[in-house]
Amino acid sequence: MRQPLRVFPLLLAVGALLSVAGRSLAFVDLTQGKTLRATDRDGSAYDKVSFGWRNDTALLTIPESPLCPTATKLRLVTDSGVLPEMVLDCNKWAVAGLAFRYKEVLPSGGTRVLKLRAGSLKVRLKGQPYGDDPVAGPVAFVETRVTVGATEYCGRWAQPPGLIKTNLVDKVRIKGPTAACQVDCGNALVEGGEECDDGDVENGEGCDDNCTFTACGNGVLTSGESCDDGNTTGGDGCRADCTLEACGDGLEDPDEDCDDANTADGDCCSATCAFESAGSPCQSDANVCTDDTCDGTGTCRHDPNGDPCNDLDGCTIDDTCSGGICGGQLRAPWLNEIDYDDFFAALDDRDEFIEIAGPAGTDLGNFRIVHVEGGTAPNCLTPHVAPFPAPGEAHMVTTIPPGTVLNDDTGTGIGFYVACFTSTSTNVVNLPACDDVLPAPRTDSNLMNGDLLNRNPLLACADGILLLDADDALVDAVSYEGIVPAVGTYGPFFHVFPPYSAPRDEGWLVGVSIEKTSSTLERAQSQSEWIDPSESAACVDQGGSPPPPACPTLTRSPGAENAQQTLECGSPSGAFVDSPPQP
Repeated sequence: MRQPLRVFPLLLAVGALLSVAGRSLAFVDLTQGKTLRATDRDGSAYDKVSFGWRNDTALLTIPESPLCPTATKLRLVTDSGVLPEMVLDCNKWAVAGLAFRYKEVLPSGGTRVLKLRAGSLKVRLKGQPYGDDPVAGPVAFVETRVTVGATEYCGRWAQPPGLIKTNLVDKVRIKGPTAACQVDCGNALVEGGEECDDGDVENGEGCDDNCTFTACGNGVLTSGESCDDGNTTGGDGCRADCTLEACGDGLEDPDEDCDDANTADGDCCSATCAFESAGSPCQSDANVCTDDTCDGTGTCRHDPNGDPCNDLDGCTIDDTCSGGICGGQLRAPWLNEIDYDDFFAALDDRDEFIEIAGPAGTDLGNFRIVHVEGGTAPNCLTPHVAPFPAPGEAHMVTTIPPGTVLNDDTGTGIGFYVACFTSTSTNVVNLPACDDVLPAPRTDSNLMNGDLLNRNPLLACADGILLLDADDALVDAVSYEGIVPAVGTYGPFFHVFPPYSAPRDEGWLVGVSIEKTSSTLERAQSQSEWIDPSESAACVDQGGSPPPPACPTLTRSPGAENAQQTLECGSPSGAFVDSPPQP
């Protein structure tokens, strides 16, 4: 009796093993089939299968002899299932004239006969396995596969192109011609170019429904893949790792100039992943001294510029960018405190000093301090000792030593330099408060007081202190007890800025100076920025009398901030100006 389906579980296992063996070769299709007969009746004596081709061009050249050690195999496939593969004994092949002939008599009485020659192939089987219950009809097709070594000859018996003459349960007869065999993914056979065939059409379990191994690029979308277009080539929308190509995902695909992981413009890689044009703006580096522009190849450049800027340092002016850094030149120093008058003995002084303030790092080397005569009246009683210089000329010119640099004496970027003078600064030297004791021409008084007797300046008895830099350019000029007239060598310097007269140093008091009170980081602009700490109703206009006991003493502060000052380069109050005063 027929039992064709009993072999199917075994066939599935065989197919799964074959799928591991690798890719099979494509069929050699035979089309000139003559007749296929399959008989299945009670009693194996009548059971047989026979088929053959004649004058088939695919058989004109036989690439491999079936003689040993070549293996020859047979298999039948129908729409009902796949029959097990039959392996023939290669020793049964023999040469018969111009043909190869196979004949095997089975112990059960069955026979296997094959004849292969140029142009034709005939097969006749009787008895087990194919000749005994060989084909269960009715069928839609029968594929007969004969493998000789590496060549698998196959013909598909079906209508059309052939003609099914008989299609019964126990008898099938189909006339040729035959058609090309068809690869059936899921039949558990690795055939016709399949990589694998595990007997099903499930995906993701090693062999997918197109009979390729589960992998990126096999055309089947499986777990972990966002796309699979059947290749591992980029630039077609699906990457080699089966992720979708998309602008803004941070991966640069072949059709993208760039991909910076976003779809925003203004960062040199546009929303469409194209380079933004050279010179277009891009993300700032928060540095005003660089220009943030694209270079046209996806890079945001931060090239140094020479723009004006603010370095937030009040001790610099004309801030300009250079090399990507904002900086300026140090502000000019200024006269910050002067003691020009006391009464150590008859008609002489011992407290004289000049304090210069300015940004730390200022080089005062070779700066010149000049005391200038400003009086024009003959009874001003200065100088103490002849000769008398003319108005606008110098009583004294002295030079600050080279290498004199202001330190940060305040901790906020401001330094002080105290210049004392030989013979007339003894008390300040003894404090000690002098940075240098500079040579001076006189032993009695080098910083002349305008009116020796401190009378009201009704007469023209002015004097002044002038500070010049190493190139003799004006740094600061302060007149007191009147304004130095714009005559002579030095007088005009006192009129470059708006001229003013500082308060008078009440010389009867020991240790009292006139001090700049403002915290602006520049020279004083008016008399209101100066004060004589001893000035009060009880102490001013003393004439030639000694001061009353109520007058203060020891108010000077050489080498330090004056009592009313807060000097700092980064003052958040904006107490400094950012530009120097204009002439």
